[in-house]
Amino acid sequence: MEISKKSYVNLLEESFPGIKDNIVRCEALGFTWEASKLFNKEENGEVLSHVALLECPMLVEGQWHNMGALHGICTKSTHQGQGLATALIQEALEWAKGRCETVFLFTEIPAFYEKLSFQRIQEYRFHLSYPHPKGTKLLRPLVVPRDNNLFLRCFHEREPVSNHLWIKDNGLIASFNTLFATYPSYWSVHYSPTIDGLISYLLEDKTLHLLDVVASKIPSLNTILEHLPAEINDIYFYFSPDRFTDEATAQPYLYDKGHLLIHGEWQTSNPFMISPLSRC
Repeated sequence: MEISKKSYVNLLEESFPGIKDNIVRCEALGFTWEASKLFNKEENGEVLSHVALLECPMLVEGQWHNMGALHGICTKSTHQGQGLATALIQEALEWAKGRCETVFLFTEIPAFYEKLSFQRIQEYRFHLSYPHPKGTKLLRPLVVPRDNNLFLRCFHEREPVSNHLWIKDNGLIASFNTLFATYPSYWSVHYSPTIDGLISYLLEDKTLHLLDVVASKIPSLNTILEHLPAEINDIYFYFSPDRFTDEATAQPYLYDKGHLLIHGEWQTSNPFMISPLSRC
């Protein structure tokens, strides 16, 4: 059965409008929702509550750890408040024992998860004053389906953008995040022939918001800036910028209302942010 026709997808669509189409888009790239371990509460063939857990390798301070990311947590509106999602989360945490060192999630309602022994972890973006003129190197946005294979190759060949903290993603998480709202364009993702890689960014006046860099060899910061279509004065990194500079200042920051919560031990006390492309 096509995944888009499975019973839990109706609940996902009710809870996160537009997600069904996005699941289909990601299927076309070879990424299925069922790459995650799924936990469902069913009644008479109808899924009333759903939780997914994706195992993902994370590089922390130069060491690899196997982590679990909870996502797609939802309950049918007519059955909320009955503890269904709580039971599924506890089932997922039990399943993760011995598989994942730590389980994490992003949420706008941290108090709910703190009752389940999750702890809130502060994230940081990194600011750098760095005046730079308008660039001249070619940079073009990625478009579906023309650039699908290019997208996949760049993620398959990429090296870590940070040694402090970085999620290894073959494109599964990033494809979901970058196709959701801007299809048929990949949100914020542009291809550079110079680095044969991807630069994910947003520009606001003369401020660069650098979200991610996906390349087999990480370029210098100046090389990245040579691609920008405008001059800049300031840069905000939305990941640990240790491979680009040691002069950026860490600033506490809540990205897109998503609080990071963890269940288990956290492997670093240094400031970090999980890149927007890698957030479940």
